[in-house]
Amino acid sequence: MGLTRIYFAPFHATSCDSSRSPCGSTIVASERAVRLQDWPYDNGDDPSFYAMRKFRGQLSWGICRQDVRNRLRPGDIVVFFSFRKFKETGDSEYRLCALATVDRKVSQIGLWQDQNLKIYRKYFNLLIRPWRSKHGAWEHFEPTLAGSRVHHDWLWRIAEHQGFRKEDFERLQTTDTLKPGVTVRGRPVVIAKNYVLFSSDPTETHVLSKPTVVAWHSRGKSAEEWNQDKFSHSVRRLTLDVAEQANGRKRSLRIRNSQRAHRHIVFELPRTDAETWRAEFIDLVKQH
Repeated sequence: MGLTRIYFAPFHATSCDSSRSPCGSTIVASERAVRLQDWPYDNGDDPSFYAMRKFRGQLSWGICRQDVRNRLRPGDIVVFFSFRKFKETGDSEYRLCALATVDRKVSQIGLWQDQNLKIYRKYFNLLIRPWRSKHGAWEHFEPTLAGSRVHHDWLWRIAEHQGFRKEDFERLQTTDTLKPGVTVRGRPVVIAKNYVLFSSDPTETHVLSKPTVVAWHSRGKSAEEWNQDKFSHSVRRLTLDVAEQANGRKRSLRIRNSQRAHRHIVFELPRTDAETWRAEFIDLVKQH
């Protein structure tokens, strides 16, 4: 019997400064949604909760946490929590946003080569696009980000890593281009299939229309504190408690390591157990 990996992945929901971002009516609309925080979107829309709604495609994940994206397999499950820190107090809120099952993984080059995937060229969680002035080459491209928000390690985030170090890509990344046949340490650069497309089947993926605050973190404390209402208690039981039983150790969404305060949580369940767990989880959020 196969095993299903289940990940809990907090992402940063933050306000944006539209004066630093590229223009365009669709981008301006997305920035307004981020700024108003009607839904806890990520500033670069990764995961692509805004674009999924706007363009009616599948939920995707293509920039953040490449260590998780590299490992994901079709059928694996990701539970997304948003976290948002309030400047006034230093406290943070945590919202349950979605449970998503991996459909397939493609490369970001594949998004531009496969006509069946062209809708994702409109998404905001991109890192490259074809270089118009040179056939077969690619340029660094992030539709909604500019200045200090741009990912200067863009190539590292989408390239095959085996046998390389992050610093091996620094020289190429400063040019913001990727030309045909380019090599690093004598080896060709290969764009990985780590742009994740999640299933649109409602029995496999559910995105909350109104993500609910389930926990808070107070400045100075090592971990978050979960709300005492019935829904928050049930979410914790189906997430952290199940992970503790599977891994044999206690975890929280936030950890003491200030550099990686929201390290993902991962555990495995037999496939049939994972399907039962997922059905119970989706039933819980649908009834909420």
